[in-house]
Amino acid sequence: MGMNRLLFIIFTVLVGLDVAFGVSLVRIWPGVLVMHFLDVGQGDAVLIVTPEGNRILVDGGPGNAVLSEIAGVLPVGSSRIDLVVLTHPHADHMEGLIYVLDRFEVGAVLVSLPESSGAMYSAFLSRLKGREVYLAESSTDFKFGGTLIDVLYPFEPVGTIENLNNASVVMRVSSGEARILLTGDAEMEVEGDLAGEDLEADLMKAGHHGSRTANTKEFLEEASAKVMVISVSEENSFGHPHVETLERAEAFGIRVLRTDLDGRVSFVFGEKELLRSIFLPRWRVFGEV
Repeated sequence: MGMNRLLFIIFTVLVGLDVAFGVSLVRIWPGVLVMHFLDVGQGDAVLIVTPEGNRILVDGGPGNAVLSEIAGVLPVGSSRIDLVVLTHPHADHMEGLIYVLDRFEVGAVLVSLPESSGAMYSAFLSRLKGREVYLAESSTDFKFGGTLIDVLYPFEPVGTIENLNNASVVMRVSSGEARILLTGDAEMEVEGDLAGEDLEADLMKAGHHGSRTANTKEFLEEASAKVMVISVSEENSFGHPHVETLERAEAFGIRVLRTDLDGRVSFVFGEKELLRSIFLPRWRVFGEV
């Protein structure tokens, strides 16, 4: 066997071991907060894994892409999600959750439950029967070990509302010193209502896929995030993210990551250094992004 052939085989084996080790490592990394902004196309889906191993899924995106995305980050055979959150009943947030509720053992569901019609919403609601369901309002919070899911909005239960985006559940995830702000598709009216609340965050998900209808200067200033993730598909018909949002983020020195450009975006909080594979570049230790 020639030397070049032998070196190629050794390199291939080492790469395979590195990828396999890296994938196993990031799937079971204990004692830290992990945030996955899943690549589900033009929609939202965020999977949170707490230091204690609890799993919270916020929205499910359109279609069933969320299933393969979850399979890509959780250990093989995972069958439980502790909390599912539907921020508001638009298909690009809701459809994937129908598949999740059919496939996974779900501990509880948090919804804003605005009045709305449609077959997909009916299908989602039908899957809540017999489950533990919580109605979103600012007094409804969740504690998983040292991780707090703080519901900031709506302030009280939502009934009839003209713009379903503004029925979005807005929440801040806190664990140790980490603060992450998730805003669904809440638009500038909700951002205005939240003025004066404690919004400070290290990391935030851009409101409404980076639309100009959200992410106001005042809101970004109050959040004071270092990094913004925009969940969006390539060449989408809405023109998301809008240039106004990108310009505002740049003006505040916020680093922007996008699922259309970066794919799934994952963050690890709680460790200054993380042993990780160079073949898993989408994994980031927060503070080193």
